[in-house]
Amino acid sequence: MEKQKRKKHGAHNESKSLWNYTLSPGWSQEEVKILKLALQKFGIGKWRSIIQSECLPDKSIGQIYIQTQRMLGQQSLGDFMGLQIDLEKVWIDNNQKKGVMRKNGCVINTGDNPNKEERKQRIEENRQKYSISQEEINKIKLPRFKNDCVAKYFTIQEIENDQFTTIEKLQHFVNLEIEIDKKLKKILLIKSNLNSNGNNHVNGNGNSNHNLHNHQEEQK
Repeated sequence: MEKQKRKKHGAHNESKSLWNYTLSPGWSQEEVKILKLALQKFGIGKWRSIIQSECLPDKSIGQIYIQTQRMLGQQSLGDFMGLQIDLEKVWIDNNQKKGVMRKNGCVINTGDNPNKEERKQRIEENRQKYSISQEEINKIKLPRFKNDCVAKYFTIQEIENDQFTTIEKLQHFVNLEIEIDKKLKKILLIKSNLNSNGNNHVNGNGNSNHNLHNHQEEQK
């Protein structure tokens, strides 16, 4: 029994060592570790949540997307959208595939694109096969870094023109949304403070008038 346990444990360690994904330019191993945790916490494709978490402040959605491809070992991420999964297990399965085309270590889809129902079925199959437990997800703690770089914000009209790729447009829309959200929160805070001060002023005048009225009654 003990021998079987050691054998199983050894096989597990061996499979873990196979996760030899390639790094995209500009990525460190430490950043990839953080990205792995972020993908498991929020899910594949939850780029906006990852950006807003500020765990990888220097990375764009495009950079995160490409590194995620390399960590999974395949170019198409559609079959994993929204899933919180064991990325290493997916990479190992892709790495063991034979007779497939690869680019930068990633399997390229050469077949027809799946329809909506086929995509839904594939996502569910991958959920059953690769999902991590809710307990594991709850334990994930992401670092939070302050980005000292000043982001450039474009207007909606500027973003919608043809000078940006789809990924770049998405990144700019997320940046714009985050900035607008910050401004709205500041406006609501100022409005709340003004209302609070106004109420205090009214109450103060009310108390003064009440005291003056009492004083006049006493004089009579």
